[in-house]
Amino acid sequence: MKGMKKWVFGICLVGVLAAFLFMPALLSGDEDRADDPVAKRAALQRELDSMRAEMRANGWDFQIGPNPAMQYSIEQLCNFKPELKPRDSRAYEPGDQVEAPAALPSAFMGVASSIKNQASCGSCWAFSTIAGLEAAIMWKGGPEYNLSEQHLVSCNPWGWGCSGGFFAFDMIDAGNPYYPGAMPETCFPYTALDSACAYCASPTWYPAASWAYVGASNSVPSVDAIKNAIYTHGSVSAAIYVERYFQAYTGGVMTSCKTRVKSCNHAIILCGDQVRLQPRRLRRLLRHVLRSREESISGNFCHQGPALPEGGFFFGSLILSCKFIFI
Repeated sequence: MKGMKKWVFGICLVGVLAAFLFMPALLSGDEDRADDPVAKRAALQRELDSMRAEMRANGWDFQIGPNPAMQYSIEQLCNFKPELKPRDSRAYEPGDQVEAPAALPSAFMGVASSIKNQASCGSCWAFSTIAGLEAAIMWKGGPEYNLSEQHLVSCNPWGWGCSGGFFAFDMIDAGNPYYPGAMPETCFPYTALDSACAYCASPTWYPAASWAYVGASNSVPSVDAIKNAIYTHGSVSAAIYVERYFQAYTGGVMTSCKTRVKSCNHAIILCGDQVRLQPRRLRRLLRHVLRSREESISGNFCHQGPALPEGGFFFGSLILSCKFIFI
């Protein structure tokens, strides 16, 4: 019996040793496959083929292809979170009383600062905020400044970061209790990380005089109100819902559709209205349903994120909801 136990123990010990010897090799094989660029390209091509098949079935005629944004997950890029909206805000809410001009041009372009790359940090909310201020300065006749998004990511008083945030205009408008405004990029360069709040000794501050919602913070503005705000102020910060097609976008007017979403997840800048669609295509507009209200607008979206084609602009026919803000 004792001899049998020794044999059993010996067999078990050999089995354990064999497992330890072979396991690194197995894991190494998985890692090699994960790092294999050929395998990655093949997987990406299969995904794009599947997406194109769905596009053909639905009659969507925008273009998709390999795009640097596809190396990240949606969660890495799109972490605008409406639920993080501060309870107390300095924003002006004009409500639905804002009247649009009698007639707007059939196509117009506001202003936008240079396109930037947020990399793998979900800081779209910070980029939309800073892009809104940069555009407002340009709209008032000032130069194009390169202001710091990292300052918002690392120094905001609400605990926001790469894992999520909301529009941060309350942190940079004149008279706020936190900071005298935004600071130059050179004072706090972007790291795409939740870095410690540490910036240069004597920043030059660039405050927003004030900021306001288009309409109210708890409702979706009308298309006319949105267009009027862009035409009057040069651009608006906005939040939309995006998915994998947004990351794969390479050109055309995006009309893909996901009808049941709970919330917006990506912050952008809306800076013009130049796209004109035929009635047949208008019926295929993206339907983004929020608070049981639907509105549609065609326009140019100045996207702050990994490189997109079309000169950094995203052209889409979208339901823009959640929040529309001008400063």
